Amino acid sequence: MKTLLVTLVSEQTIQNVRFILEKRNNETDFLFISTIKMEDKGIKSWIQKVCNIENMITKVVDQFSLDDIETKLNEVDYKAYNNILVNIIGGTKIMSLATADFFKKLNAELNVEIFYLTEKNSILQIYPKKEIMEQKISKPIALKEYIESHGFLMNEKKMSGIGFEYTKKYFKLYSRDNDKYHETIEKLREYRDTNNKEKINGVEKLSEFINDIEYPQEKLDKYDVRYLTGDWFEEYIYYSLKEELLIPEENIKTGVTLIKNNIQNEFDVIFINQGKLFTIECKTSILNGVNSILTDTIYKTAALQKNLGLYSNFSIFTLSSKDNKEVKETDLDRAKKLFNIGVFCKEDIEDCTSIHTLLIDNTKY
Repeated sequence: MKTLLVTLVSEQTIQNVRFILEKRNNETDFLFISTIKMEDKGIKSWIQKVCNIENMITKVVDQFSLDDIETKLNEVDYKAYNNILVNIIGGTKIMSLATADFFKKLNAELNVEIFYLTEKNSILQIYPKKEIMEQKISKPIALKEYIESHGFLMNEKKMSGIGFEYTKKYFKLYSRDNDKYHETIEKLREYRDTNNKEKINGVEKLSEFINDIEYPQEKLDKYDVRYLTGDWFEEYIYYSLKEELLIPEENIKTGVTLIKNNIQNEFDVIFINQGKLFTIECKTSILNGVNSILTDTIYKTAALQKNLGLYSNFSIFTLSSKDNKEVKETDLDRAKKLFNIGVFCKEDIEDCTSIHTLLIDNTKY
């Protein structure tokens, strides 16, 4: 006999997806309890896509009506199922309570189990009671699954192809001699989006700069320009985390664009670790002339948080200095206290034992 897996649809999709991926098998059918608002937003379709669900039953309920929820649930024939697994993490509180109460009553005739997902990546069985009530989720979620669970498409840009060893070397050179290279880098920045090689390679003092940093290319194109004017820092953070945390390539990306409702958002580094999403904005400098762009970056980052789930973690890495007052303490406090965004400056990065320790020790989940 088949298993019926019951899901309450809400904007926080990731725990529904994780439960389905953990508990489903080839003999599983699906019942989704949704609302008009969730149907209009298409949220159920995100879960359906990630979990590759073809056939399902959907009941659209009044989220504030116990009677309506019970009536709609009574429309389903449950006798075809030997096991009914109910995940009550989603929906409104009334939906969760009404659904749990309804299926507890069915347990006299059928085998019903009711579950709740915790913040610790585990599944807690809340009914009926067992000696071992909590179990760890055994199937890790991939970055692509996490992103698509929130309704996004993910596009990646091409990396430079320059190895991590050189990028670490350039990090040291840049940190030590930023003032020396500043003028040449700023002139190169004008050609990030064009490929006029003649103008690129005609930048004043470029040959001296290339020789000084021992860059592996003598003649530059726009991809070299992008690397030298900032993408190298994204790749430094990317390679550091990939190596330190042993993250598979499919679960960490740099230079990613997430697209939803025709709106594009760019992320410098994005990865999944122990079921949690981390995104990082990388800025070699947060100074635009005499003005700081950190506040704008904080607000941009904060605006994206609600679109990537409750358990997403956002950080900003910059090579601007807090000791030299390029980064204000007030901005650091505002980011952390108001938005739970960690801002890590030049001194933090240079002094840390590892990037992942710096990052994960200062994140909220």
